[in-house]
Amino acid sequence: MAKGQGLPLSFIVIAAISALVLILIVAFTIGGLGGFFKQINIAGGSDELSTVQTACQNACNKAQFLTTESQFNNSDYCSKTYAIDLNKDGKINATTETKIHCWYTPGTVKGTVIYASGPGVDCTVQIGANTYTGASTPGCPK
Repeated sequence: MAKGQGLPLSFIVIAAISALVLILIVAFTIGGLGGFFKQINIAGGSDELSTVQTACQNACNKAQFLTTESQFNNSDYCSKTYAIDLNKDGKINATTETKIHCWYTPGTVKGTVIYASGPGVDCTVQIGANTYTGASTPGCPK
């Protein structure tokens, strides 16, 4: 066999990697791996509540610098809502696991729904003579 015949090893390795990437892209696009990635997302969702708690604490820190009741009511702490898989069943229940506010704590009642859990981030903001917190009055609009 003479030198120069055949394919270089680096070309074969690059071709194999390219083929593997192409197969993964096609499988993901068609949906064959969609269930696999969804399971990863659900397993990784165990920290979802703590992630929301961190976001709520950051929102509370920003609210400390507000100067009016209206600003507090429209702040992320009061107005931003979250959808959290509180019971860890891999699904977001539209009645009990959506539109959850930072100040929701276990036992929060909204209409006929009693929330078993929530971020529960207490935030006290002094605006003028009034002290505002999430669930108390004056506080976030219900």
